Amino acid sequence: MESVWAIVLAGGGGNRFGGLKQFAELGGQTLLDRVVQLAGKSCDGVVVVLPAAQAQDERYDQPGQIRATGGATRAESVRSGLAALPPEAAIVVITDAAHPLATVVLYERVIAAVRAGADGALPGLPLADAIKRLEPAGSDATLLGLAGATTAAGGNVSAQMPMAFRTAALRDAHARIGDAVEDSAMVSAAGGRVVVVPGEPTNVHVTTPAELAIAAALLPLV
Repeated sequence: MESVWAIVLAGGGGNRFGGLKQFAELGGQTLLDRVVQLAGKSCDGVVVVLPAAQAQDERYDQPGQIRATGGATRAESVRSGLAALPPEAAIVVITDAAHPLATVVLYERVIAAVRAGADGALPGLPLADAIKRLEPAGSDATLLGLAGATTAAGGNVSAQMPMAFRTAALRDAHARIGDAVEDSAMVSAAGGRVVVVPGEPTNVHVTTPAELAIAAALLPLV
């Protein structure tokens, strides 16, 4: 069986959260500890990408874990994690501390899609509402923005984490493309075949304290 490793991204500054959200608590664990534990249940090992100030935290110096230091951008943090992977890691799962409710089943689902032949796989949750593009609203702080173009919900999904990739394909994409919103976009742009598997409605993306409260309410359901 091919070796599978995870890279857990936790090197951000948490600007929208108001602090280092990866160390916020959920159900008696930090978000980061919970995600590292989840990833370890379906992967052979975990690379934990930490902020520079926490990169020597001995809590992540455990069997089957490797520490790495995050970069100035998400892509740089992923590349730091890739550099730390052992050479036998044929498949790599990319996730982050902001998705603490993804289930082991979801991890196994994206891994299975790559084992079946895809270069990458991500969970997608079908959108129920139309998408509006925001245009600048000037100095009016009471507005999110002006309503721009509309995209119908049908045929679109929200991209969730974790994502899984053939390690060679992800390395190639990062060698050829400087940056992107997320890794599946880079692998697709580099010519890779990326598939979408069913996501999970409870797989909330924690970016604000309000979303952490939502995750806490959902915790008993996962």
